[in-house]
Amino acid sequence: MSSSPPPDTSIVQSTTGRGRCLQATCRFPAGSLIGIFNNPLLALPDGPSMRTTCNYCLRVENVHITMKACTGCKAAVYCNAACQRAHWKSGVHKAECKMISRIRETTGKEWLPTPVRAVAQVLMLLQAGDPTMTKAFSSTEGLEGNVEDFKRNKEVWADYELQAMAAVVYGGLLQSEEMLHKAKEILCKIQTNAFNRLDADTGTAGIFLDSVLAMVNHSCVPNAFVGFDKRTAMLRAERDIEVGEEIEISYCDYTTPRAARRETLKLYHFQCNCLRCRDDLDVYQVCAISPNIGLNKFSLQPNLSKLRNPQIDRSGVSSTDVEIIYRQWHLLSRQDNMDAMQLARQRWSLCKPLVEAKMFAVEPVPTSILDFAILCQSDPNKIAYALPLACFLSTECEPVKLVAPFLPWRVKGLMMVAKLLSHLGELRATGELERACSHKALVDILTKSDQVSMCEAVLRLVIHYGSMGASDDWDVLREARDILGEIESLQGREKESYFLRTWANDIQDPEGSAFFENAVLRPIDDLATLTIGIMDSELGDGRSLARR
Repeated sequence: MSSSPPPDTSIVQSTTGRGRCLQATCRFPAGSLIGIFNNPLLALPDGPSMRTTCNYCLRVENVHITMKACTGCKAAVYCNAACQRAHWKSGVHKAECKMISRIRETTGKEWLPTPVRAVAQVLMLLQAGDPTMTKAFSSTEGLEGNVEDFKRNKEVWADYELQAMAAVVYGGLLQSEEMLHKAKEILCKIQTNAFNRLDADTGTAGIFLDSVLAMVNHSCVPNAFVGFDKRTAMLRAERDIEVGEEIEISYCDYTTPRAARRETLKLYHFQCNCLRCRDDLDVYQVCAISPNIGLNKFSLQPNLSKLRNPQIDRSGVSSTDVEIIYRQWHLLSRQDNMDAMQLARQRWSLCKPLVEAKMFAVEPVPTSILDFAILCQSDPNKIAYALPLACFLSTECEPVKLVAPFLPWRVKGLMMVAKLLSHLGELRATGELERACSHKALVDILTKSDQVSMCEAVLRLVIHYGSMGASDDWDVLREARDILGEIESLQGREKESYFLRTWANDIQDPEGSAFFENAVLRPIDDLATLTIGIMDSELGDGRSLARR
């Protein structure tokens, strides 16, 4: 279990009074790997995913992988025998197997709430004398826990007391005041230092805790980010990091309004004073001064002047207005007797002031568009609408929110575009597109465009940036390579593929760049211009509020 910093970094005292931190001892270019963390203190799926996620490597079950349950507790599952042996050998499942069996026998449940299971694992490993756990969770030298700060919130502390008691009881440990105190301290340290491995694509989450990675401090204008591939965390540079710079990541979604970020950061008991927070900058203002803008020359938004000087109108929308819209948007939920379409309509209505101001990249506009695109993909009569929406997100929203084109969330957006192009291309080839889509302008654009070349270009972007922002084994990358391989095997496309390979290798090449501009970028921009009209027609009053 890791306790040493990655090569070319060192653990020092932060110059901003934030305790220990990770400092660069060499230059890290944007997108480069800073460190790999593959031996964490804790790595476990969330409770509901315990039966569909390998409890050791955290690989998610799919059509190619079938999980097999532990023969002892019959609850923890593994993708192969090697993972099961490794989990047992590490001492983790050896310690908790009987505990999970007791839970199944006494309650009929096969899983515990994730924090409870994590605390129980730590307590049992401490009792077994595990030296790494003993050092990490030492009351004097271990991880920071902010126990006194947590105690000040009576509601939170009462919940922590219940979770700590559950960990002690289910772990079959001595129920003493000392043990309960230790359990609460461990829970505070986990909540303060662990990462939530939330994967929106699979709907799974979990806990990942590494004692060195936990030392990386926060900024809402970070110079680094953490990506996960199963049991491994990778720390990468989000922008160029110079020698002597403190490495910083964001503990929250830094594209949300300041009030929302501050609410999230309450868990960590500090108030951020970065440039974004201090001056209450929106995503357009941060984008305009980002050193990463130039990287977008190789992207679906190569117009750098548009990123530096966006044509938006803030006169009618204050930062307070944005915070109110964002809060009201999140207060709406499907629990209020609304179906998905009703919820989408009400949320889109709240976004109208931002749409009128052409502040399309300001939340919650992008999430409203993404949510509706996902809804459209589940409806055969609306699936074609998802493509212009995905194109809009990849050209108008994500390059502003997430300026670095290699960020995994942005790469996933490109992959969504590629898969929709592939699917609608098949509908067009079979003559079913016109029957599946009544939007004449959308059908016209797709009929006149070379969807195969568009798809190939987007896949080349996915593969280029996906390898920078994640591991080579990333599911998105594997799928992109598979689809690209199918396209490259098509007969009669040698000329188009040549131009796109040339463009991907050298964006300054006149022939390659001209082909990309005309065959790829122009139709993608044309598709994107349909988005606001589609959103208004489907979710509003049918009148388009904005045109690019």
